[in-house]
Formats: sequence, structure tokens, C-alpha cells
Amino acid sequence: MTSYVFAYGSLLNPESLARTVPNARLSAVAGARLVDFVRTFDVAFPNDGSQRDKAYFDDRGRRPPTVLFANVVPSSDGHAANGVLVPLGPGDLSLLVDRERRYEVVDVTESISLLDPSASAPTSVCTFVGRERFTRADDVGHGVLSREYLEAIASGVQHWGRAFPGFVNDFRSSTQLPRRIPVRNLVRVNAPTR
Repeated sequence: MTSYVFAYGSLLNPESLARTVPNARLSAVAGARLVDFVRTFDVAFPNDGSQRDKAYFDDRGRRPPTVLFANVVPSSDGHAANGVLVPLGPGDLSLLVDRERRYEVVDVTESISLLDPSASAPTSVCTFVGRERFTRADDVGHGVLSREYLEAIASGVQHWGRAFPGFVNDFRSSTQLPRRIPVRNLVRVNAPTR
């Protein structure tokens, strides 16, 4: 039985996906929608040094206090966030869990609708949803978005738009961009690995 992860943010970008899950097979990826969910940018990464895995700096070397990342949240108005189903091999989920530290793994199998209605429904799909402590409205309101991060997502959306007709428009209609949130050029610095 193959299990899948529903990718809806930076993992839409094939390069980002390959860095995290080196054995991911792009040829086996399927387009999908997460029914009754909308994509937001409300995972607030505390960029104050309390998170030891990475930090973000602007072009003047300053650390914005909070950097925002994509999330999917329930929606009661008929939205369905689009994305792709990536098959997971042995050990792949643990690689994703290590990367997505501000998120929790959620089983969304029952909420998945395939873009190709003739394809077989997957038996097990998970996705990553922002943890409550990282989605507080006050923190989100003081956040900034990384231009590089947004461009990586946009590049991934364009990539899958070539494979799945309507993917780009679906992305736009199922995404709520934060209002009045500045977009900045940020450099990510990873903590040294041991």
C-alpha cells in the first residue's frame, strides 16, 4: 500500500521537494484538491533565535521577528485547496516531519479529490497543518513573507500547471494571501548539522 503526502506550499516546487525527499518520483505525482480547505500563510515562524534549525535575515543583516509560511485551514464556503499527492517511500515521512517542525501530520484521506477522476483513489494521504502555537493571530499580524519562498511556490504552481490544466487558476482561487503583510528579500541560514 502506497501512502502519499498532500503538498500545497513550497513542496509544490520540484527542487524543494527533491531537497527534502530525494527519492520522490515526480512521474508518480498526482494532482489533487483538499476539499473544504483553503491555503493561507498563517504559520508564524519565530525568527528570534528560539528555533534552532534555521534563521532568516534581510539584506541589511536584520532578523524580522516573525516569518510566515503556507498552511491549509478548514473552510466552510466550498473551497478546495489544490496541490499534488507525492508517494512516500520508506523513511520519507520522517524526512518531512523533520523539515516541517512547526506543523503536525494530519490524515486527510477522506478530504482528497483527485484532479483525474478516472484515477484510483489513494488509500492513505496525510498533510502538514500548522500547530496551534505557531498560528496565533498576533504573531501572524507581525510577520513578513519571504519573496524567495513565494517565488518557489509560484514556480511549483507553474510547473504543475503544465501537467494539470487549470492548476494555476485553482491555486489562485484556493489561496488567501495575507493583507498588509510585507514581502521581503530574506536569506535563510540553516543551523550547522552535527
